[in-house]
Amino acid sequence: MKYYFSLFLSILMISCQFHENDQTSVVDEPLNKWANAYFNFDYKEALEYMTPESGKWVRFAASNITEKDINYIKEHPMETMIEITHKQMTEGDTLCNTTIHVSKFIQLGIDADNNQVVDDADFQIQLVKRDGDWLIKTEGLPRNGMQNRD
Repeated sequence: MKYYFSLFLSILMISCQFHENDQTSVVDEPLNKWANAYFNFDYKEALEYMTPESGKWVRFAASNITEKDINYIKEHPMETMIEITHKQMTEGDTLCNTTIHVSKFIQLGIDADNNQVVDDADFQIQLVKRDGDWLIKTEGLPRNGMQNRD
């Protein structure tokens, strides 16, 4: 009898782990699509994965891109890599706080002379569930939290 109880408990714990992973995996696709679009300057595509009130920040970024910025982007083609390193659901599974690790991307500076290629950086990104869809919610432009300066 003790054996069956241990087996039942093990199955229950594994089941809960799969359920938790299923809950957080629903944000992977929209987060990856948004991040790939955003960090490759496809702002029109990035807007499709954002809350309406967050879109103003991407439109602001797009409106400040200069011809020099465009030339810098063209001169430094990057194969940007995105990795989701942390996800945490909160508030009844309608809010998800994430951390993404972005490798090989261009960071535009205050002016074109400050543009740079960044090897690695981590970003805190929040998603909210609205009408069944997971959308990126920002209160500003994404800023790198921890940058590896190797």
